[in-house]
This record gives sequence, C-alpha cells and structure tokens, in this order.
Amino acid sequence: MPPSPSIKEPDSLEQILTILKRMDRRDRMRTIGGFIRSVLSLIPIVIVVFFTWYTIKYGDQLLEKITSMAAQQAGKVAQQNAVSDFMEEFNAINQKLKK
Repeated sequence: MPPSPSIKEPDSLEQILTILKRMDRRDRMRTIGGFIRSVLSLIPIVIVVFFTWYTIKYGDQLLEKITSMAAQQAGKVAQQNAVSDFMEEFNAINQKLKK
C-alpha cells in the first residue's frame, strides 16, 4: 500500500491567525478592486444616458444649426461658382472681341 499523504496541520493558533489575516487582507483588496471596477464600468453608461438626454432635449436646435451651417456653405460654394462662371464667360467674350 502506498503511504497516505501527510497533511500538515498548523502547530499553533498563531499560524492559523496569520493565515486568516492574510486571507482577510486579500478579500478586502478584492472587494475594493471590484468596487473600483464597477464604478469605472458605469462611466460609459452615464455618458450614453447623458448624450441621449442632451439629444432629446436640444436635438432640434442642433439640427437647426447643422442645416443652417450647411446652407451657408452651399451658398458660398454656389456664389463662388457663379462668380467664376461669370468671369469665364466674360474672359471668353473678351477674347473673341480682341481677335
């Protein structure tokens, strides 16, 4: 028969107390770490909720600003194209008159 594995038992209560203190410290650190991790995982949820509320509350104003800026830029581009087209036509007529 193989010999039975010997289980080392603590020699005194002091060893048991030190082991329990280590376990208590480790559990406390794990609890603190879990709390910090939970708080950090809530940050993206808070951001999404805030931007959803902001979009619902001020979405109309935001869309109005975006469309007015787009219209202004489109007007500037159209005006520049109209001026350049006019200048091209003017230069073409001027070239014909010089010949």
